[in-house]
Amino acid sequence: MYTLPYLILARLHRAALDARRGDRTWRFVGYSVLAGVTAGLAITIGLAFAWELLLLRLWPLAIVFGIVAVTPPVATVVLRQVAVPSGRVKLAFVLARVSRPGPDPEAFALCAAAWAYARRPSAAGETWLLARRDARDPLGDAEVVMTAFLALGHGNHDTARTLLGSVAMLVEEHPAVRELAGEWLAIDAAERGEWAAVHEAGSAVRYPASPLTLLLEGIAARFANADAAPSDLELLARWLVAPHRRATWPLLRLRPPVASGSQRATPPTATDAAATTGTDATDSTDPTDPTDDPDAVGPTGTDGAAGAALARAITEHLALVATAGSPTAAALATTVRAWDLALADGDVFAWLFERAVYLDAPPGAVDRALREVATSVADELARTADAARLGTPAGATGAVGSGLSRRLRHGRLDALEAGFTRWKERAELHKRAGMSAPHRHGIDEWREFVALETAYRDACTAGGLDLRRLAFPRAFEAGNAVAVWLWNTLKQYAISHAISRWLLREALVVGDAQAIDLGYTNCALKVHTRTGVVVDVPVR
Repeated sequence: MYTLPYLILARLHRAALDARRGDRTWRFVGYSVLAGVTAGLAITIGLAFAWELLLLRLWPLAIVFGIVAVTPPVATVVLRQVAVPSGRVKLAFVLARVSRPGPDPEAFALCAAAWAYARRPSAAGETWLLARRDARDPLGDAEVVMTAFLALGHGNHDTARTLLGSVAMLVEEHPAVRELAGEWLAIDAAERGEWAAVHEAGSAVRYPASPLTLLLEGIAARFANADAAPSDLELLARWLVAPHRRATWPLLRLRPPVASGSQRATPPTATDAAATTGTDATDSTDPTDPTDDPDAVGPTGTDGAAGAALARAITEHLALVATAGSPTAAALATTVRAWDLALADGDVFAWLFERAVYLDAPPGAVDRALREVATSVADELARTADAARLGTPAGATGAVGSGLSRRLRHGRLDALEAGFTRWKERAELHKRAGMSAPHRHGIDEWREFVALETAYRDACTAGGLDLRRLAFPRAFEAGNAVAVWLWNTLKQYAISHAISRWLLREALVVGDAQAIDLGYTNCALKVHTRTGVVVDVPVR
């Protein structure tokens, strides 16, 4: 009498959870409510049946059935509220596994256990997790996500962020694992105030949405001035179905500043916060600023024009260097432009020529001095731009701008070619050595590819299409060789497919016809994963 209704409700509960993962509208809230109602009814029916067995003095069966009936719908709540915050790795693994999240329950269980480890790291927990992870081969999205949480336990937030972001390239897909990865990325971006990143990820629908992710995406849409930004009522409904309601309640009160005209609203900044507390802004005019005193730097003269040009360039340069490794593209462009104008200024040349005559310098000393200054400045600006992953400012054609462009292009291209060459040579060495070569787990191969892909993307973003076309042939040669080796020798199908798909995407951008044809051939292969066989052929 009780078994059939319980099984039907359990199935409806799982169907509701699966349905809401692909929806980010009001239906998500409806499916969430349906999942909660069905879970409650299933628990009630299960406990009622257990009580009937207890009345019949079949207490062993009553205990077993009570646990079986209550555990699946309650496991997720206990996992989030008890096991993960307390860092209970094995308890989190068991709770996540019994919640039955799909055909490969161990995948989500390992990620949940690693999540608990990240909250309270321990040597024993890490050893246990690594042994479990290394026993799973080939690599899939679950192994990448759990490795990201292990890195988080060591305090490596950048590594965790990079690995979780790379999951989108893998064709193997566990919805519960992807949901957890997307939730952490959304929370991380929200904590850093990067609401634009939350909105962008939600618009791209890279990962299934959890209730908490959906709430953060709704708040981010407000700051993005998105046409589909949720209303106050819908946002309240999202908050009601999301966990941690006490902690997220203040987020509902966040409002973007009013933007005039066509300007986009932006999240509150530290300056806005200071204004709301009544703190007076500092006057931008500094009476001791060397740019206000033409004679403070450079030559003296009737108007001090040369001194003003040099003073402005030096001031911009010092301000750029003082940004503690996080300069903006606009600040770099301003500095380069100031140096180009100063070194091409006729008054500066005249002053240097006057000094050269006074010091009895040899012929050509002025030109040599200008070249040395331009070289030194371009070198330092190139180091600053590399550290901040910035490209050459548009229209930078002066002595400093041209030198900066050459250094960034050649330096980044040389670094990329060296990285891809080492990648290919290691694969060829492993192939020749055969089984006698040292074994590396799939996650190590994946991390190496992700590091190269990130460096390639940063360099191409900074260097533009020209650098991309120069870098692609070496990337294609190495990437294709490694992809073939991973597929045929190591049976790492998901990693190999991800590399082939990335190469195809890049080939389409640079217009390499031969690479495009080979890319479509490789991407058409069937990829065997734990969630089934996938054929992922991009549209031509």
